Amino acid sequence: MLNSPLKDLRFLVTGSSSGIGAATVKGLAAAGAEVIMVARRGDKLAELVASIKTQLPQARLHPCVLDITTDHALTELQRLGHLDVHGLVNNAGLALGRGPVETSEWSDWEQMFKVNVEAALKLTHAVVPKMLARGQGDILNLCSVAGHWTYPGGAVYCATKHALWAFTKALREETCGKNLRVMQISPGMVETEFSVVRFFGDIDKAKKVYEGMTPLTPADIARQILFMLEQPRHVCIDEIVTMPTDQGSPTTIMRHR
Repeated sequence: MLNSPLKDLRFLVTGSSSGIGAATVKGLAAAGAEVIMVARRGDKLAELVASIKTQLPQARLHPCVLDITTDHALTELQRLGHLDVHGLVNNAGLALGRGPVETSEWSDWEQMFKVNVEAALKLTHAVVPKMLARGQGDILNLCSVAGHWTYPGGAVYCATKHALWAFTKALREETCGKNLRVMQISPGMVETEFSVVRFFGDIDKAKKVYEGMTPLTPADIARQILFMLEQPRHVCIDEIVTMPTDQGSPTTIMRHR
């Protein structure tokens, strides 16, 4: 992948310590890109850097331990020079709970909006002017099939992902013709820590989500993200909606046992 058009370009990836974010960092590093890795868990970031460096000693990785929902996150990224990037991958996101609206916790709703919407919008707002001034750039947002189809027990999570979907579409129109590619990928069921977080650490509940079917893996999504980013500059893949073969919609799942 060293002949990749991403070679020597700088990317910032949020939520990069695990799952799709970690897989995306690996793909970008293999393509020869310089990667700013933003996540809350410093130990996980260190493990990922060590793992990548074992295979790619020349990889240019900048782990940045930050909670992107905090007020000082943008200030710190600016201080470190980490907002001057070719590409931004807004990967950080989460769901909390599967209860109906009337029994859900308002604090969980606030956290979902802070991570899934507010943080992504703030980072995008910070980097887009720099990209436009430079004359090129890529914004790639991790949305979800939940932004296209709703389901019971996911009202607020679906709302956050639809908000990000709408924002991405509008930004694409605003920047059309300015050599700034605005893209999004909307995955279905991907086996990561997503369900563990959604069920507040209940591993057994999380495992049941993927029981009897073959979910997507973080590597599956990262491969598609790299495909989108590596297209020639005149090609902008607005969106990929991707689900496991065993999934037809958020609520239509074929379980084989």
